[in-house]
Amino acid sequence: MSGTAGFLMSDALLAQFLERRDALASIGSGLHERLERLLRASNVPLSFVSSRVKEPRSLATKLARPDRSYRQLWDVTDLVALRVATSFEDHVEQVSRLIEQHFQVDFSHSLERQRPQGYRSVHYVCALDGGPHPDFRFEVQVRTALQHAWAEVEHDLGYKSDDPVPEPIRRRFARVASLLELADEEFVSIRRELLASRDSALATLERDGDLPLDLVSLEALLRRSEVDALDRQLAQALDKPLAERPFFPDYLVQVLRLSGLGSTAAVQRALQRHTADVRTALPRYFDFSRRELGFSENQLAAVERGYGLFFVAHLHVVRGPELVVSKVSRLTRLYQALEFPNDERAAHRVASAAVNALSA
Repeated sequence: MSGTAGFLMSDALLAQFLERRDALASIGSGLHERLERLLRASNVPLSFVSSRVKEPRSLATKLARPDRSYRQLWDVTDLVALRVATSFEDHVEQVSRLIEQHFQVDFSHSLERQRPQGYRSVHYVCALDGGPHPDFRFEVQVRTALQHAWAEVEHDLGYKSDDPVPEPIRRRFARVASLLELADEEFVSIRRELLASRDSALATLERDGDLPLDLVSLEALLRRSEVDALDRQLAQALDKPLAERPFFPDYLVQVLRLSGLGSTAAVQRALQRHTADVRTALPRYFDFSRRELGFSENQLAAVERGYGLFFVAHLHVVRGPELVVSKVSRLTRLYQALEFPNDERAAHRVASAAVNALSA
């Protein structure tokens, strides 16, 4: 096709695209919703799912390329494109399998891009029943969040790692890509180690073993029947639903540690001593929290897993054998660390009020 004829064709295709752009945007939104629903139902850890309709300027550049020839608008397969970024590299294949199972993949135009520097991206070209034209295709790209960041930076730089750029720049591309590849591998390894640690913690608690209190051992502790029973009592007493999500785990670990409960065995002993007292202490606690912290039980939408341990921690301090002055000092440190980091006087006032309210 001559240059002049090519430009005329490009202008005609671009005009056709602009007429259909809103309809394509609607198709993209529907595909986005469908894909996200599929992936969420499969419990794949995702960074994001996005969709976009090609920008007119980008399409004009693509249509004008001397190494491409487009006879019709639908020869452009990325007018509508979806992107899936997984949190972990080993879930790229899981997402890809779901796409192959639930979408009409055109395998003759789909590919997996694996560059020497380690960048990997799976590109699917898919057909759609009921699309704007029988030849309409859309793209789905699958990669990790780090690989997506790499692609975005490449785009912003205006160069790619396999472009004919000077050798020193290619080496720097390769170095960054290697770091990202290593980071993806390490995230997968860390996730597996955390899962193994959780399983080990569960096994230790089942043997009545003891573990230092941290996020992993707390997760195992929240699966104990006595913790679940206390949370159910709280939900009934407060007339709230019982939620499956945990109660702010990092916050709860700090509350328990600052209360002197630094191990799973210590928490379990405190549970045995104070579970019976939690329900009767609730009215006193919420009367105190309304006055001193501006928080009432009416602000609770649900009782989250582990919420009962928050009260056990307070009762462990207030109803322990220490001197009253020592109890106030411990709760002062707790409230200063968690509620009043820059106001020791306010933390001391609230701690004194808590001891007065919850003392037997």
